[in-house]
Amino acid sequence: MLLRNWRVLDTRQWVWQCGKCGTRAERRAVYCPDCKIGPTSVLRVPQTSLHYPQSLTVINPPTRSEYTGLKGDAIGVAAVGQLIGAVAPGLDALRAATSGGGGDDKLAQAKATCEALGIHPDDPLYESMMDKARQAAVSVGGWQKEVESLALPPETLEVIGDEAFSLTRAAAAPSLNVDALLRKPPSADLITTYGEYRALFDRYKLADVTLLRELPIANVVAGYTRISAHAVQQTRAGDKGTWFKYFPASNSKYPMYGKRTETEGLLVRVKPLEVIRWLVDSGVVPDPKVTDESNAYKWLLRVREPVVDMFNAPEQRITRSVLGLLHSMSHRFMKAIAARCGLNIDSLAEYLFPSALAFLVYANTRSDFTLGGIEHVYRYDLADALSELAADPRCVFDPPCRRSFGGACAACLHTSEISCERFNTVLDRNLLFGTLPAVDGTAPDRTSDEITWQAFWTP
Repeated sequence: MLLRNWRVLDTRQWVWQCGKCGTRAERRAVYCPDCKIGPTSVLRVPQTSLHYPQSLTVINPPTRSEYTGLKGDAIGVAAVGQLIGAVAPGLDALRAATSGGGGDDKLAQAKATCEALGIHPDDPLYESMMDKARQAAVSVGGWQKEVESLALPPETLEVIGDEAFSLTRAAAAPSLNVDALLRKPPSADLITTYGEYRALFDRYKLADVTLLRELPIANVVAGYTRISAHAVQQTRAGDKGTWFKYFPASNSKYPMYGKRTETEGLLVRVKPLEVIRWLVDSGVVPDPKVTDESNAYKWLLRVREPVVDMFNAPEQRITRSVLGLLHSMSHRFMKAIAARCGLNIDSLAEYLFPSALAFLVYANTRSDFTLGGIEHVYRYDLADALSELAADPRCVFDPPCRRSFGGACAACLHTSEISCERFNTVLDRNLLFGTLPAVDGTAPDRTSDEITWQAFWTP
């Protein structure tokens, strides 16, 4: 059944027409008397439930000129290669890894170049060029074999590749790291302070914290849903899928509305070996006996599932544990930075890279300029901000909050929904500071399914 005249505000002029035979139904009937099609259910909904915008955040979106060299399925696969150390970091390395062809193409191109230049096989220059082509051929196929050795399903590899590519684009923004601060300190008095940064990184098991000074971010509204913002509605009749609707098409193209701005943020990477050690100490996994960063990333990619649902916690235990750890760390970072950068915590936002053990905390601004508050923290106050991360693991509602309510509430880890990427789900202070001992002092039961978390950060 099709509703006609619905653009008229007077509902008395609305009529239902059969989409099969064209018969108009009675005013109050929502079924066809001839074809017996229907009845169609009509629900009265509040205006606030009529339109839920479905948006996405794109980190450092490529420009039109850059997009040509950064498209294709191979880009995501090569970005996974960057995670495991098979491809050098940076966008240029991605282009180099995915451009050209296979090893045979490299050799053929070298031979064609020699013939065009009149270089004969008995010439030393010919052999030199062929040697370089052979080395390039080996490097081209090497990273692909490393990624293939992970044995990830294609759909899993695609999701992880998109996430890794987003991380590479974020890291490609103009940045400032600790080494640059030590080379050119604003004042000689700050050299001692900057020297403490690495020690604090080690204390909190961070691989690095980088300031992204001019980070392009695009906030795009791709379409909308009705009745519910969630992909699945829980109704009395059971779970029901929500239809995603695009905005009206024009010339066979569906528009998406958004704005590209530049902001600043902190890109935080966590040490993979420390995450594995924490999982082992907490009894989540047996010791995999990995000793280097590359193999640590490989192991974590094999045993986890990609995070695809922003509303619900992952069902797989290892994935849920690592996501909860990173998400809880991100919220602690936001609260520590907000107290020092001059911005309310509602003006900060996060972007999680769970597959890469990284997260981004940035100024969620819609203005065309950057305030510089986060850069001020990085240059002058990062040591105090880091020290505050584990200074007080308590909540005003402890012990009930930590023992009975998931270890997260509005007083400790929760932020507003405009700041949190996951709507305050999968948060737990127990993951950061360890499970509280039993009230009666008994030892934890290692045979039960309940995990006794060991502290990732020591207060």
